Amino acid sequence: MATVKAPLGALQRIPIDINGQPTLPGIVIGPTDSVEFFNGAPFPVSIQFICANGPVFSDIARINSNSTSSPQTPQKSQITTDYTITNINTGVPQGPYAIEVGINPQTVPAPMLVPVSGGQPASAEKNVSVPINGWLQFNLQDGAYTITWTPSGVFPSGTFPQGMTTPAKSQTGNQILNSSYTLDGPKGVTGGGTVKIRS
Repeated sequence: MATVKAPLGALQRIPIDINGQPTLPGIVIGPTDSVEFFNGAPFPVSIQFICANGPVFSDIARINSNSTSSPQTPQKSQITTDYTITNINTGVPQGPYAIEVGINPQTVPAPMLVPVSGGQPASAEKNVSVPINGWLQFNLQDGAYTITWTPSGVFPSGTFPQGMTTPAKSQTGNQILNSSYTLDGPKGVTGGGTVKIRS
C-alpha cells in the first residue's frame, strides 16, 4: 500500500482494524487537513502522540468500538509526529505509527525529531516511525556523534557535529522497512535506536 496523501484541506480518516492497528500506519497530510480515527476493533482504544518538538495533535483518551474520534487539525506544520494505539482493556500499546504534516514534504523537510544525549535517543523517541520517503532529524545535545545505519543508505551515515543535524529524507523508495542505527558519541559513549518506514 502506498503512502496516502489527502487532498488539500481534506479530512483524513485513519481506520483502526480488529487487531487495534491502523490500516494507514504512515500518512502524509497538509497543514490545513485534519485527521480522525475510526475504531473498528472490538475493544476501546486510546491514542498517545509522541513528538519531541510538538504537540502536533492532542492525545485521545478513549475511542469506543465502532466509534470515531473528533477531527483534529495539526497545531504545527513541517513536522512528523508519531503515535501509539493502546487497547484500554489490556493496557497493551502498539506502534509507533506516523503522521507527517507539511506543505510539500516530498521536497520540503517535515522531520521526526530525535533528541540524543549520553549516547542514547530520548526514551520516547528510541523507536520511531516515518512514512515512506519521510524525514528524520537528530538533535545531538552533548557533542558530535557518528551515526551508522543498518541497512546502509536508508539515511545518511557519518559524523555529525553537536546540535541539529540537517533533516534527511529516507531513501527507500516504495519499500517498507525497519532500520536501525548506532550512535558513537563523546568519550566512547554508544547507543542506538530504530526507525520504521511505513506506508
